[in-house]
Amino acid sequence: MIKHLLILTTYGQIFYSQEFEKTEQTVDVALTGGLMSAIYSMTSETQKENISEFELVTSRIIFQEEEQDLLFVLTVDKRMDIKDTNEILKAISKRFFEKYGELRVDGLILTDFEKDATEIIYKKLWYLNTQERKFRVWDYFATVFVTLALCWYSLLLFGSPPIAGMPEFSIKTFVWESLLQRINDPGGFILQLLFLVAVIAVPAVGVYLLFKFTHVKDIFRFPRDYLSRPSRASYAELLPNYFLLTILVSFLIYVSFMTFGGGYFSELTVYPLFPGGLLGDEFNQPFDLGDIVGSIKVSDVGDQLLIGTISWFTWVFVFPLIYSLLLGGKRWLRTYKNAVFITSITIFILIICYIFAGVKYLEAVGFHPTDPATFRTEQQMLTYQLLSTIPLNIFFYGFLLFLGIGVNKVSPSKTRIPSVIALVIGIYSTLIIQRLVFFALVVPA
Repeated sequence: MIKHLLILTTYGQIFYSQEFEKTEQTVDVALTGGLMSAIYSMTSETQKENISEFELVTSRIIFQEEEQDLLFVLTVDKRMDIKDTNEILKAISKRFFEKYGELRVDGLILTDFEKDATEIIYKKLWYLNTQERKFRVWDYFATVFVTLALCWYSLLLFGSPPIAGMPEFSIKTFVWESLLQRINDPGGFILQLLFLVAVIAVPAVGVYLLFKFTHVKDIFRFPRDYLSRPSRASYAELLPNYFLLTILVSFLIYVSFMTFGGGYFSELTVYPLFPGGLLGDEFNQPFDLGDIVGSIKVSDVGDQLLIGTISWFTWVFVFPLIYSLLLGGKRWLRTYKNAVFITSITIFILIICYIFAGVKYLEAVGFHPTDPATFRTEQQMLTYQLLSTIPLNIFFYGFLLFLGIGVNKVSPSKTRIPSVIALVIGIYSTLIIQRLVFFALVVPA
């Protein structure tokens, strides 16, 4: 993403040059330095203000003038996050002054600054190092374990359909009430406490150790960086194939929220579906771990798994396919891979929608989603709009915003179709496909 770094004076004296992207033709540093100083001086004299950047077809050149007429110039990929670029340039200029201070010798090329510049850039763009790493078998197992642990905690946090022997499954029933039942039995109390420590604390310790001693942290680190700033999606093309494990991670976590939280995205996607409604009103029996297959057939868990899987699949695979076919040209597969990767991360925002749209949430704030007649009346209330619909829409459109910014950065357009139009076509086509599938499933019931 970073192509070239140049440190020179405003009158053309070059102090340092470093090339990060290999090209077929060697760049003439002296000619480049002269051109940069000329452009900078010309704009300063003619426009009476300094130039901060200018754009080429695929590149952006950033200028930063410091004291003593020093000019720091960074050439980057046009899609690179501009804030990251400015932060890198500031860090380089700061390190340069710390190391050399007032040292200025005519004709001196400070080649020993390469170590410092490389350190700063690779610390900020740690993605560049991932291509050199080898993802071991142990790292794959670690990633799956961490994902399952996250699913387990979502089960504790949001509960699930009732399990045999419990009226409901939640932190309250699993932890507090189980301890109260054994308060008069010291031995049983201690054993139950140790059991709770094992099933709650041990997975947390395991996740911590795996993050510390394996490469699994990188699988989760990039999603965190992307969700904090979606314009970093262009870095997806720098990542090796093992980062595609994020797709599996997103699926397991997404479906776990659908299942354990009773999440139906009813307002915007599957409005006519209620728990048990997909397979018929009689299929609303409690979920029994002793008969998982049978329980899926007679409870609403099967409905949620089916809806969650279809929704996840269409966003993660169908939407990127439509988008990449419109924009990717002959190399659409590369665009598709990056778009799938970014969409599988953005889906984490959609999880929050299911938290607000979930049956468990609606029941917790006083509504009756399992009673269609009552629920339809409650949906007209202002309270329902404030507690459910508005938060749901905020996070759904936040999902679309992050999706749009991210996918639009994964690859430059290779066709004449504007990327925004391709994005809109992809989103609406995906929603239409989702609704057609869901309504087709409702008809037989």
